[in-house]
Amino acid sequence: MGVFTVPVKLSNWQNQFLPPDKRGEDVECDALVDCGAAELALPADLIERLRLVETGEVKAYTADGGEHVYRVFGIVDLSVQGRSCQVRALESPHRAAPLLGAVPLEEMDWHIAPQERKLVPNPRSPEKPLLPLCSTG
Repeated sequence: MGVFTVPVKLSNWQNQFLPPDKRGEDVECDALVDCGAAELALPADLIERLRLVETGEVKAYTADGGEHVYRVFGIVDLSVQGRSCQVRALESPHRAAPLLGAVPLEEMDWHIAPQERKLVPNPRSPEKPLLPLCSTG
């Protein structure tokens, strides 16, 4: 599919509860879109700038088939082209740019247009995200 970037806005969700001197920075940067990845992955320096709190660790498999343990941080307020969500972030110390995976993309109801190398809103909900609810049947 090829990799492409999109501009994102990141902030620490906990900032709203913290005194100004304890808040993390709000960060605007480009993130790599990768539907093969599951989560939002951030490099260690961005996690420090956002002042995210470590919440645990998770075992994950990478594209090369390796099994790794990653530290988990949260919660990140993530905004992409006017749509936003709150998600956890995995630390990716060797990655130069944030990685935007399938979970936050689905949460914001974005579809990937691979030929155009861009995100497009779900055609069923072009104005705002449409979240599926569990059926009772």
